[in-house]
Amino acid sequence: MDLLDTFRLVPWFFVGTAIVFGLLVGSFLNVVIHRLPIMLERDWKAQCIEYLGDNIVLKDAETAGSNSKYNLVVPRSACPTCKQPITALQNIPVLSYVFLGGKCAGCKTRISIRYPLVEAMTGLLTGFLAWRYGVTWMAAFAIIYVWALIALTFIDADTTLLPDDITLPLLRLSCFMVCLLGIQAADWQRWDGLW
Repeated sequence: MDLLDTFRLVPWFFVGTAIVFGLLVGSFLNVVIHRLPIMLERDWKAQCIEYLGDNIVLKDAETAGSNSKYNLVVPRSACPTCKQPITALQNIPVLSYVFLGGKCAGCKTRISIRYPLVEAMTGLLTGFLAWRYGVTWMAAFAIIYVWALIALTFIDADTTLLPDDITLPLLRLSCFMVCLLGIQAADWQRWDGLW
């Protein structure tokens, strides 16, 4: 018996696993929400400098350091105030926030409540979709869709941007779902009924 058979035979195990995995993804979504707009802005500035040549002087101090490696993985997450790196134990979704009392372990600066809320929301919605659709392709697509929408929602709230790096793959996923998997009108009506 493989893992998928176990998930089908024991639905609560599938939903529980989905919730835990959703919490972990929620932690990563916090990184995406914070870093992707910064990465895009740095890229735009680099393109402006390349296009306009050496005659342009940008007044942003961040542009001067834009040669340093900055992506979704590097550098490690750190406290914005004291710059102390966040350890693996301090990065456990929701629980570390509770155990640290919502404060940085080093400088005791308050950590935004939004971090555990994004993690919890991602975990709960992932669990709900796993419960709603079971072990199906529809569950997988719906979960990925919701993860992207969570990231887009918070990036939009912070910056009023909807990055193509997320929206275009989401559009392609939608087209794939509709065209190749042949989702029928009845399935779309069920989605409408949820909202």
